[in-house]
Amino acid sequence: MNNAVIIGAATGIGAGIAEALAARGCAVLLADIDLAAAEARAEALRTGGAVAHAAFADHADQASLDNLADQAFEKFGALDLVVANAGVGAGGPLYSTPQRNVDWVLAVNLVGPIGVARAFLPRMIEAGRPARFALTASEHALGLPPRGGQASIYTVSKHGALAVAETLRRDLEGTQVSVSVVCPGIVATEIWNPLRTRHERFGGPRELDPARRPDPARGLTPAEAAERILAGFDAGEFFVFTHGRDIAEVHARRAREIEGALERFRGRYGPNE
Repeated sequence: MNNAVIIGAATGIGAGIAEALAARGCAVLLADIDLAAAEARAEALRTGGAVAHAAFADHADQASLDNLADQAFEKFGALDLVVANAGVGAGGPLYSTPQRNVDWVLAVNLVGPIGVARAFLPRMIEAGRPARFALTASEHALGLPPRGGQASIYTVSKHGALAVAETLRRDLEGTQVSVSVVCPGIVATEIWNPLRTRHERFGGPRELDPARRPDPARGLTPAEAAERILAGFDAGEFFVFTHGRDIAEVHARRAREIEGALERFRGRYGPNE
């Protein structure tokens, strides 16, 4: 892999992916809504001898994503990897989540990856060479984890992100572009404090109380998660995981419920309906 574009690369999983790729000798473009943080991260990589660039990108703005694609193709020509990793969250049950947070989370987590696909995929397909388009969903895309508080609109958005990935996989059949959906478990990132970059049109930024920061020991480090994610890309996986046991638990509970409902359906209507 010669080059990669990672959106949401200033911190967390995106930063971990960028650093792991740079360590492999891959040229990286780190894009983020926090341009200063992306530039600082890119500068640190360049100090270590990597080829790293920074750019502004807003997952909730198609013009911004189109501009990022123009910059990326100008710098690298054909692209090997694009990762739509930017994500935000909001807590509380759906029935009491403020509309501004519903609109914000869906704009970034669900509409965002669609916008990245629209900005990058036509030219990636046209290049006619092997490439990968990845987007970050969550273990929440596979079901509801038993631990933690309510993050209902986040869960909805991540179920949608999985549908985006599955749809793109079908859309891209017959092309040289492959798709992966990253479904992380608990990783020690800044996702607990997403309001710091909330857009003005969705209510503006707000810093949460640092006392709410989860214990970093609860999750993988971004570097550990990134190595597992890249191993999934290397293996050509569609579903890419950072955890095994807890994600299997989330998936299995939902699968058992579906299978049970199907068995009851067959009991009412017969096996051939």
